[in-house]
Amino acid sequence: MSGARKSVGIGLGLPVLAILVVMPLLADTDVYILGIPLLWAWMFAWFPLTSLCLWVAWRIDEPRYRDDDERSDEGVAR
Repeated sequence: MSGARKSVGIGLGLPVLAILVVMPLLADTDVYILGIPLLWAWMFAWFPLTSLCLWVAWRIDEPRYRDDDERSDEGVAR
């Protein structure tokens, strides 16, 4: 799997699957975490987890952009 495909899968695919696939499975549970229904806890946990997924995706894909910047700087006279 290429770095670009992996970063899209982590940055976009994982949060979408966590919300669209898992949330319907949690909708009928009567489980509470610290007094909060499990579905709400799952949704609110994914706010920071989505940011984490996007950061990981950026770290995977960053070398590709760094190489482009280095090549464009070579043509600039200093």
